[in-house]
Amino acid sequence: VLTSMGIGIYSPLMWSMYADVADYHTEHFGTSATGLIFSSGTMSQKFGTAISGSLIALFLGWAGANMITDKMGNTDSVLTMVWSLFSIFPAVIAFLLMVLSWKFPIRK
Repeated sequence: VLTSMGIGIYSPLMWSMYADVADYHTEHFGTSATGLIFSSGTMSQKFGTAISGSLIALFLGWAGANMITDKMGNTDSVLTMVWSLFSIFPAVIAFLLMVLSWKFPIRK
């Protein structure tokens, strides 16, 4: 429930920021680059998804996760890493996004 509430706030804010960038570009340069700006945003989301998936596998590997054999010999460090991936890391990233959103100058 908390994740859905966080995403519910994040998504409209992100897409409105793309529109603000497109409006700024149109006003500043006199040409429209709305398609390029929105497609670049979508591409960056896809890169972010790929990178974050790779980082999760890397962090679990560092914690000693063993997903290949039939007998999973995962330890407490793996459980701690899973807990961190679902709590600490998202909280830090959310805080950084909150700071960046606060710094974003919205004038209209």
